[in-house]
Amino acid sequence: MSKRRQLAAGFAAVIVCAAFLLLPRVLAEGLDRTYDWIITIETEKLKGFLDQKKSTLKPIIKATISYKPGTGGAPTKFEELFYRNWIALGMRRYKPLSLGNSDQVAIVVTHKHSQSTPEETNAAANAIVRLFVDAYLKGNAVTNVIVPDASLGQIVQNLKQANFYPGNDDTPDQPNFSSLVLHLESTSGANKQTMFYAGVTR
Repeated sequence: MSKRRQLAAGFAAVIVCAAFLLLPRVLAEGLDRTYDWIITIETEKLKGFLDQKKSTLKPIIKATISYKPGTGGAPTKFEELFYRNWIALGMRRYKPLSLGNSDQVAIVVTHKHSQSTPEETNAAANAIVRLFVDAYLKGNAVTNVIVPDASLGQIVQNLKQANFYPGNDDTPDQPNFSSLVLHLESTSGANKQTMFYAGVTR
């Protein structure tokens, strides 16, 4: 290789490296978009917790919530929520939700065990709404909610308890009017569903 070609190749490599370093956000967790923050909800059915013989509270679901910058880094544990189906029974907070302002946020739902239960999808749906509002009040936009493929349909049904209903994306001749919109997507990207806040129970 000639000296001129070596210099050109070296210059190109520097440009590529600089471009990656200067990107404000990067693709996170294999998702096909860029985000400033990734908030993760991990659900887990607790065994033997409040498991008295005649207890009407069991099973208890723990939703562990953490967040991290879209550029990567160690996650910060935000809080743990304890559920009986849709109803939150308790909360243990560890740190404030220190997001920026006017940032793009993704919420990612995972289940500690690969096979989720109906109680877990109920808890996940409730936690999604809570985090959506938390981010909104801080001036941020939740642009995507990523959920396991097997849980998408059930979470869509559960969100109706918070008056979010399935709808189609805007078209020029049929616009949608809603102040709050949730964009759900399966982990594989094969399925998507937009949910609009109705404000009243249907």
